[in-house]
Amino acid sequence: MGDVATVLIIDDDKYVRRAFRRELERGGVQVLEAEDGASGLRSFRERVPSAVVLDLRMPGLDGLDVLSSLVEESPETPVVVVSGEGTMTDVVEALRRGAWDFVSKPVLDNEILLRGIWRGLEKAALLRQNREYAESLKQMNKRLTLALDELRADERAARQLQFQLLPPDGLKLGPLRCFRRLFPSQLLSGDFVDYFPLGDGFAGFYLADVAGHGAASAFVTAILTTLVEKYRELLASRGDETILRPTHFLQRLDADLKTHRLEKHITMFYGVVNLATGHLIYANAGMFPFPLLAHGSEAVELESSGCPLNLPGGGPLVQGEAALKPGGRLLLVSDGVLELHGVETHRVKRAELAEITRQARDLESVLTRLGLDESTAFSDDIALLFIRWEERDA
Repeated sequence: MGDVATVLIIDDDKYVRRAFRRELERGGVQVLEAEDGASGLRSFRERVPSAVVLDLRMPGLDGLDVLSSLVEESPETPVVVVSGEGTMTDVVEALRRGAWDFVSKPVLDNEILLRGIWRGLEKAALLRQNREYAESLKQMNKRLTLALDELRADERAARQLQFQLLPPDGLKLGPLRCFRRLFPSQLLSGDFVDYFPLGDGFAGFYLADVAGHGAASAFVTAILTTLVEKYRELLASRGDETILRPTHFLQRLDADLKTHRLEKHITMFYGVVNLATGHLIYANAGMFPFPLLAHGSEAVELESSGCPLNLPGGGPLVQGEAALKPGGRLLLVSDGVLELHGVETHRVKRAELAEITRQARDLESVLTRLGLDESTAFSDDIALLFIRWEERDA
């Protein structure tokens, strides 16, 4: 359970308290005692325990009244009620007032009492985690609201904010080195790219293209980054492996986006790499052109089908698999690249991208071959992600 649990026993029978103390201490629990309701409340307020064992019938302040006070002051503290005069009416009333469990005296099997306390402690811990998680999401939504307000207030400030959301260029994730570029056709981009560690042994990455460009599409990229962050946090805090499963992850994102009633659809390629083995699994929600994976002088398209996110109806996603090896390169580009250099067909431009990937050892050489720099005027947003598998540091 982590820290040592503390249980307060409130019972007017010292022999009962002694028996309960002996059994609880055997279970590794620290025990506090009180001989009546009034002293029990004082002890509780001096040091709020992990749980309370409360006798229902005591002289002076009645156990039910004590229960009401405990629940009002600390509703997340488990209270297990015990009574030697237990009736169904007592059970119903105690549970109605907030008791977490009810045990009848004499307690012939102390394991029953211990199980009731441990169940209460586990439930209380889960409630605390849920509250903390809800608060974390609340703060995340506040940050998102502030980000969106800034986007609306000043597009130039918004451009700076959007670029601050991008991951560091050249970030190293185990044996992977990740590079990115974003070239908006206006001040703000509807394309976005990200990569990040997932637990100790995996890395995730994606390239997304929101329909249209400018501020309206950039707003959606801000929402998307927040949703992705939610699933990263779920993995870290709860062990929820949604973000490690590309098809399931994109389906969950699709459902999340639809709840926001956005009028923009999103194409998105998402992949997860096992940093120990180089095993890559991926899913594609309508992103085109397909990513290119190169080893040596060979480059192959990672063809995969799927419907863009946030479209009515949607459709199935197919998971793909590939292997990254030392020296391997992975190039993802948004469809704005297909609008470069005249009137060549998409087939010709995809062949050109494959040739560039075969020869490229870094993102700068890709940009040079494509003729991309900050001074160029673009008809559509362009995003590029270049991932290189390097040998691990000695």
